[in-house]
Amino acid sequence: MLNIAGPEFDYGHVVFAVLGQCEHQRRSIEDSHFEQEITACADEKLDRVKAAYEEFGGSAGYWDELAREVLTVAVPQYAAAAKEMNRIERSGYGVFRHGDLGARLLFALIGLIIGSIIVALPWVPIFEDFFAFVLTTGGFFYPDLKRYMIERQYAKRLNRLVVESARYQANAGLHYMTTDQIRESLQPGETPTERRLHE
Repeated sequence: MLNIAGPEFDYGHVVFAVLGQCEHQRRSIEDSHFEQEITACADEKLDRVKAAYEEFGGSAGYWDELAREVLTVAVPQYAAAAKEMNRIERSGYGVFRHGDLGARLLFALIGLIIGSIIVALPWVPIFEDFFAFVLTTGGFFYPDLKRYMIERQYAKRLNRLVVESARYQANAGLHYMTTDQIRESLQPGETPTERRLHE
């Protein structure tokens, strides 16, 4: 995969743009047609990126390979992670009563009770009564902490897709390309204006 149209059309950059568009629409997509709608969203973004790519005179061979990689490798992995994230979000991150005020007060009370028991136990080396209040505060903010951790893990999965895409292109570069493929990549495609003139 040899890109001569500019770094903004590298695999990693295009995957980032496509996932950003899909992520923007993710929460509004129902589970019954999730994969199809995500693929349609990715196709729509790729069409817009392709229009800009053609204006820069990029080769058709590179774009065909890039679009195939995005749609058959990156998008299915994203769709699986995104569908799971939708399920988790709709379940309130698996927190009792979706972490409403009553649930937070209950978690705080449980933290206070557990903290008090730990402080009272003679064989546990904790001498500060303040420890029970730390657990109480932790219990109150438990729903927020759980949501933060899940969203952080999800963001890391998406970032890994972008990083792996960029690494794949860097490794696939010129290593295993034939001379004809390199020549084809260095031949810029017709811009839309040139194509209209030839018609």
